[in-house]
Amino acid sequence: MIKRTLIAIAVVALLATCVHAAQGTIKPWYLSGGDQSAVKVDGSDNPTFRWPYEISYEELVVCNIPIKMDVGMYVKVIDCGKKKIILTQVSCIDIGKEAKQYPCYRGCVEFDVVANFTVKLGAELHKNEEIGIIKNWEAYYDSDTVVPGDGTPTTVKLCVKAWEAQLQNHAAGDAVDVGSVDVTVKPNL
Repeated sequence: MIKRTLIAIAVVALLATCVHAAQGTIKPWYLSGGDQSAVKVDGSDNPTFRWPYEISYEELVVCNIPIKMDVGMYVKVIDCGKKKIILTQVSCIDIGKEAKQYPCYRGCVEFDVVANFTVKLGAELHKNEEIGIIKNWEAYYDSDTVVPGDGTPTTVKLCVKAWEAQLQNHAAGDAVDVGSVDVTVKPNL
């Protein structure tokens, strides 16, 4: 009889523990004062839960942070890699030099520049010293050197003139790489 009593007490204690555990997992979700419509699956205030049940969470926006950007300076020479200047022989008077500074050359190229700030264009020449043809030369713009910063393409014309070229070591008609010119930019202040 004592054994049956102890077994009955153990079973009651086990059931009480299981019921308490079930209430403990539901209470924070259902009775916490939150959105109770989520647990009214059958429309009643005391729904029945069947195992297995799923709990899902929805994302809530708790903060909205704006994103801003400090816009940097932007300049682009459109199709720069496709451009080249070909110097052709001209009268020295055509480039503002004297006849004794013969032979004289001139060549130009047009290109479009896009910028988001007002740009002052410049140019920097680099001789190919191995060839040694160029003795004196100058780069200049045969157009306005200021590009507005409105984001629309502006066409400019860059020219190079050379005088007292050293032709004696090269055959007539050779296309020789005599150097390059850098297009430089800076803010127009």
